[in-house]
Amino acid sequence: MAKAAVNNVQSLFLRTLSVRKLCNISGTHSRHFASQDGPGEQSTGSDPTLTEPPSMPEESPPPPTDERAGGRRSTNPPAPKISLDLLRRRQAQRKDHEMADKFISPEFFPPMGRRSKILDYLDRQDCFRRRTAIEIPEFYVGSILAVTLSDPYARGKTTRFVGICVERKNYGLGASFKLRNIIDGQGMEIIYELYNPLIRKLEVLKLEKRLDAHLLYLRDALPEYSTIDPDMIPIKHPAGRPVPLNDIVVKMKPKPWHRKWERYELKGLDPSNLNPRRLDSAADHYLPEHKKMDLLVMMPRYSITEKDRMRIEREWEVHQEELKEMRENN
Repeated sequence: MAKAAVNNVQSLFLRTLSVRKLCNISGTHSRHFASQDGPGEQSTGSDPTLTEPPSMPEESPPPPTDERAGGRRSTNPPAPKISLDLLRRRQAQRKDHEMADKFISPEFFPPMGRRSKILDYLDRQDCFRRRTAIEIPEFYVGSILAVTLSDPYARGKTTRFVGICVERKNYGLGASFKLRNIIDGQGMEIIYELYNPLIRKLEVLKLEKRLDAHLLYLRDALPEYSTIDPDMIPIKHPAGRPVPLNDIVVKMKPKPWHRKWERYELKGLDPSNLNPRRLDSAADHYLPEHKKMDLLVMMPRYSITEKDRMRIEREWEVHQEELKEMRENN
């Protein structure tokens, strides 16, 4: 009897192992067990708690987190990398636009070289002090001005000259500008020092710019480009509007000229009356491209450092605020 019972247990164990192997191979999770009533009986019923669980969708990898945003996940794409040179170039362009909107008289920026910053500072303060006594408006090369000057030998002790500004040069208290007009068929040019104490009044009759840095070639142009009516009515420029650019191209007289203007690469000059041979020879005197990019040639244009420029801009803003308060009090 005992031997038969042992054989039954062994057979039951072997059947259980074979069933488990078959379940593992087929991938099913059905429950198989031997019945207690008989050694050979087997239950094939399925238990609902042991059924195969539903398949879950595969999770996508989480987006990268932004450490600067406190560990929060950022939905924006990563910003493209910008080189340092490109960033500096954009900053310089942005500053040029800001400087174009905010006018600062050019004589406040000294040229490059070994200079005393204290003397330049005192020079600027003298210019500011002079500007409190007389109003010096904004003007450029190509603007039409009227200057009233004290003259003890004149009938009314003052003289007034109207002309087009053809040149601005020098800096500080030595800044000057040149006006040109044609009176009775004769060209006249007068140089005025900007901070001359004899100047009683400086008016801008028409505010505009030109294509070139100077208009000295008007000496050899047709008279119509330099003739200004002395009784011209001022044309007011709207506040907040950009200064208009006059892109007129003047026609020149026949040669001879005071200078060979065709060699200066001037944009406002029309050399169509010259023969092709002279134009070809003038092209040989143009500045080559490799010299246009020469740093030693470009240095005088960018005369001062960024730190000095910011200091001068700050002084200019303080001076403008003082002038505004002074006019309100008066």
